[in-house]
Amino acid sequence: MNWDKIIEQTIALLFPLIIIFLFVYYMLKSFFDQFDKKRQQELKIKYSEETLPLRLQAYERIIIFLERIKPESMVLRLVEDNMSVIELQKALLQNIREEFEHNLSQQIYLSAEAWKMVVAARQSIIQLVSTTAAEHQPNAPYMEYATDLLDEFASSNDDPVSSAINFIEKEVKEIL
Repeated sequence: MNWDKIIEQTIALLFPLIIIFLFVYYMLKSFFDQFDKKRQQELKIKYSEETLPLRLQAYERIIIFLERIKPESMVLRLVEDNMSVIELQKALLQNIREEFEHNLSQQIYLSAEAWKMVVAARQSIIQLVSTTAAEHQPNAPYMEYATDLLDEFASSNDDPVSSAINFIEKEVKEIL
Protein backbone atom coordinates (compact mmCIF):
# COMPACT_ATOMS: atom_id res chain seq x y z
CA MET A 1 0.00 0.00 0.00
CA ASN A 2 1.25 3.37 -1.00
CA TRP A 3 0.42 6.01 1.60
CA ASP A 4 0.96 8.85 -0.82
CA LYS A 5 -1.68 7.46 -3.14
CA ILE A 6 -4.13 6.95 -0.25
CA ILE A 7 -3.62 10.53 0.93
CA GLU A 8 -4.08 11.85 -2.62
CA GLN A 9 -7.31 9.90 -3.09
CA THR A 10 -8.60 10.98 0.32
CA ILE A 11 -7.90 14.62 -0.48
CA ALA A 12 -9.42 14.20 -3.92
CA LEU A 13 -12.61 12.85 -2.31
CA LEU A 14 -12.70 15.20 0.68
CA PHE A 15 -12.07 18.42 -1.22
CA PRO A 16 -15.30 18.29 -3.25
CA LEU A 17 -17.20 17.13 -0.14
CA ILE A 18 -15.88 20.09 1.84
CA ILE A 19 -16.84 22.49 -0.95
CA ILE A 20 -20.33 20.96 -1.19
CA PHE A 21 -20.67 21.08 2.60
CA LEU A 22 -19.68 24.77 2.70
CA PHE A 23 -22.05 25.57 -0.17
CA VAL A 24 -24.96 23.79 1.54
CA TYR A 25 -24.07 25.38 4.89
CA TYR A 26 -24.14 28.92 3.49
CA MET A 27 -27.33 28.26 1.55
CA LEU A 28 -29.08 26.93 4.65
CA LYS A 29 -27.69 29.72 6.79
CA SER A 30 -28.97 32.29 4.31
CA PHE A 31 -32.38 30.62 4.21
CA PHE A 32 -32.70 30.48 7.99
CA ASP A 33 -31.48 34.06 8.37
CA GLN A 34 -34.13 35.23 5.91
CA PHE A 35 -36.76 33.14 7.67
CA ASP A 36 -35.76 34.56 11.04
CA LYS A 37 -35.77 38.11 9.68
CA LYS A 38 -39.24 37.63 8.23
CA ARG A 39 -40.51 36.16 11.50
CA GLN A 40 -39.08 39.09 13.45
CA GLN A 41 -40.75 41.55 11.07
CA GLU A 42 -44.07 39.79 11.52
CA LEU A 43 -43.69 39.91 15.29
CA LYS A 44 -42.74 43.57 15.13
CA ILE A 45 -45.81 44.36 13.01
CA LYS A 46 -48.04 42.40 15.37
CA TYR A 47 -46.46 44.10 18.37
CA SER A 48 -46.86 47.57 16.89
CA GLU A 49 -50.48 46.88 15.94
CA GLU A 50 -51.21 45.96 19.54
CA THR A 51 -49.14 48.62 21.30
CA LEU A 52 -49.52 51.60 18.99
CA PRO A 53 -53.01 52.46 20.23
CA LEU A 54 -51.82 52.11 23.84
CA ARG A 55 -48.81 54.33 23.20
CA LEU A 56 -50.91 56.98 21.49
CA GLN A 57 -53.39 56.91 24.36
CA ALA A 58 -50.51 57.33 26.82
CA TYR A 59 -49.19 60.34 24.92
CA GLU A 60 -52.69 61.83 24.86
CA ARG A 61 -53.10 61.35 28.59
CA ILE A 62 -49.72 62.91 29.33
CA ILE A 63 -50.54 65.96 27.22
CA ILE A 64 -53.83 66.29 29.10
CA PHE A 65 -51.89 66.00 32.36
CA LEU A 66 -49.49 68.74 31.27
CA GLU A 67 -52.34 71.00 30.21
CA ARG A 68 -54.12 70.39 33.51
CA ILE A 69 -51.09 71.36 35.63
CA LYS A 70 -50.61 74.70 33.91
CA PRO A 71 -51.28 77.37 36.53
CA GLU A 72 -54.06 79.07 34.55
CA SER A 73 -55.90 75.78 34.23
CA MET A 74 -55.49 74.86 37.89
CA VAL A 75 -56.40 78.27 39.25
CA LEU A 76 -59.62 78.35 37.23
CA ARG A 77 -60.55 74.86 38.39
CA LEU A 78 -59.53 75.04 42.03
CA VAL A 79 -60.21 78.57 43.25
CA GLU A 80 -63.07 78.96 45.69
CA ASP A 81 -64.37 82.12 47.32
CA ASN A 82 -62.59 83.24 50.48
CA MET A 83 -59.53 81.02 49.94
CA SER A 84 -56.28 82.09 51.52
CA VAL A 85 -52.87 81.88 49.89
CA ILE A 86 -51.94 78.77 51.86
CA GLU A 87 -55.24 77.05 51.02
CA LEU A 88 -54.80 77.74 47.31
CA GLN A 89 -51.18 76.61 47.43
CA LYS A 90 -52.18 73.35 49.12
CA ALA A 91 -54.98 72.80 46.61
CA LEU A 92 -52.60 73.42 43.69
CA LEU A 93 -49.91 71.10 45.04
CA GLN A 94 -52.43 68.39 45.86
CA ASN A 95 -53.93 68.68 42.38
CA ILE A 96 -50.50 68.31 40.76
CA ARG A 97 -49.71 65.29 42.94
CA GLU A 98 -53.05 63.60 42.20
CA GLU A 99 -52.85 64.26 38.47
CA PHE A 100 -49.30 62.90 38.38
CA GLU A 101 -50.14 59.79 40.36
CA HIS A 102 -53.14 59.18 38.11
CA ASN A 103 -50.88 59.23 35.03
CA LEU A 104 -47.81 57.57 36.52
CA SER A 105 -48.31 54.30 34.63
CA GLN A 106 -48.11 56.10 31.28
CA GLN A 107 -44.33 56.22 31.57
CA ILE A 108 -44.24 52.63 30.32
CA TYR A 109 -45.26 53.79 26.85
CA LEU A 110 -43.26 57.04 26.70
CA SER A 111 -39.62 57.33 25.80
CA ALA A 112 -37.24 57.94 28.67
CA GLU A 113 -36.53 61.43 27.35
CA ALA A 114 -40.24 62.32 27.16
CA TRP A 115 -40.84 61.06 30.69
CA LYS A 116 -37.89 63.10 32.00
CA MET A 117 -39.42 66.20 30.43
CA VAL A 118 -42.81 65.45 32.01
CA VAL A 119 -41.21 65.03 35.45
CA ALA A 120 -39.17 68.22 34.95
CA ALA A 121 -42.31 70.14 33.96
CA ARG A 122 -44.14 68.87 37.04
CA GLN A 123 -41.21 69.79 39.27
CA SER A 124 -40.99 73.24 37.72
CA ILE A 125 -44.68 73.95 38.34
CA ILE A 126 -44.40 72.72 41.94
CA GLN A 127 -41.44 75.02 42.47
CA LEU A 128 -43.27 77.96 40.87
CA VAL A 129 -46.34 77.40 43.07
CA SER A 130 -44.21 77.16 46.20
CA THR A 131 -41.86 80.09 45.54
CA THR A 132 -44.71 82.38 44.52
CA ALA A 133 -46.66 81.43 47.65
CA ALA A 134 -43.61 82.16 49.80
CA GLU A 135 -43.75 85.78 48.60
CA HIS A 136 -47.22 86.26 50.15
CA GLN A 137 -48.69 86.14 53.62
CA PRO A 138 -50.15 82.62 54.18
CA ASN A 139 -53.51 83.88 55.43
CA ALA A 140 -53.90 86.69 52.88
CA PRO A 141 -56.67 86.41 50.28
CA TYR A 142 -55.72 84.29 47.27
CA MET A 143 -56.34 86.91 44.55
CA GLU A 144 -52.92 88.60 44.57
CA TYR A 145 -51.14 85.24 44.87
CA ALA A 146 -53.11 83.79 41.95
CA THR A 147 -52.39 86.88 39.84
CA ASP A 148 -48.67 86.76 40.64
CA LEU A 149 -48.57 83.02 39.92
CA LEU A 150 -50.20 83.47 36.52
CA ASP A 151 -47.98 86.45 35.68
CA GLU A 152 -44.85 84.59 36.72
CA PHE A 153 -45.80 81.56 34.61
CA ALA A 154 -46.71 83.71 31.59
CA SER A 155 -43.51 85.73 31.80
CA SER A 156 -41.13 82.80 32.14
CA ASN A 157 -38.95 82.40 29.06
CA ASP A 158 -38.36 78.72 29.68
CA ASP A 159 -41.80 77.13 29.98
CA PRO A 160 -41.10 73.45 30.71
CA VAL A 161 -44.74 72.47 30.27
CA SER A 162 -44.87 73.79 26.70
CA SER A 163 -41.44 72.34 26.01
CA ALA A 164 -42.61 68.91 27.17
CA ILE A 165 -45.80 69.17 25.12
CA ASN A 166 -43.83 70.15 22.01
CA PHE A 167 -41.37 67.31 22.55
CA ILE A 168 -44.19 64.79 22.98
CA GLU A 169 -46.00 66.05 19.88
CA LYS A 170 -42.78 65.70 17.89
CA GLU A 171 -42.27 62.18 19.23
CA VAL A 172 -45.84 61.18 18.30
CA LYS A 173 -45.30 62.46 14.76
CA GLU A 174 -42.21 60.26 14.52
CA ILE A 175 -44.20 57.24 15.68
CA LEU A 176 -46.89 57.83 13.09
